[in-house]
Amino acid sequence: MSFATDAAKKREAEQRLLDAAMAECDKMLEGMRMAPPAEADRTRTRLDEKMKSNSKLPTEFKRKTLEAARAFECMANMRATDTALSQAMHKARSDDLIERNRLVGEARVFCGKAASLGADGHFRTTVDHKIEIIMLTGQVEHKGPTIAKPRDTAPKNPHAAKA
Repeated sequence: MSFATDAAKKREAEQRLLDAAMAECDKMLEGMRMAPPAEADRTRTRLDEKMKSNSKLPTEFKRKTLEAARAFECMANMRATDTALSQAMHKARSDDLIERNRLVGEARVFCGKAASLGADGHFRTTVDHKIEIIMLTGQVEHKGPTIAKPRDTAPKNPHAAKA
């Protein structure tokens, strides 16, 4: 009788430890939902190490958790790409070329990371199109006379209907 109760208590304790480990993994995963890319990467790495160190976790749970962590990290990189491109567009409109180029480079890094994590081809195409638009924005409006549009020195016609 004592042996059976000891085995039951041991199984119950193992189940509690397993449930606690699964709850901790779920908590880490939930923290990745709106995390920035660097934090999401660190969390996914910690989660991966935790999964490898605990052999008692069910294989299906491990697969689903790591798949969700990868998707959250991909979304974090996609959000960071979009933010960097938006800021780059503002810098391009104000003709701040150095900052625009830095932000476009940052966006390319985030986009590459998102693509390696499973972002679809449409995302990559959209990013390339936005970068093209940003690079063509700015430095078009010239103040004052230019060679293409010299100062108008002709006298005004006093008999014109519109001035």
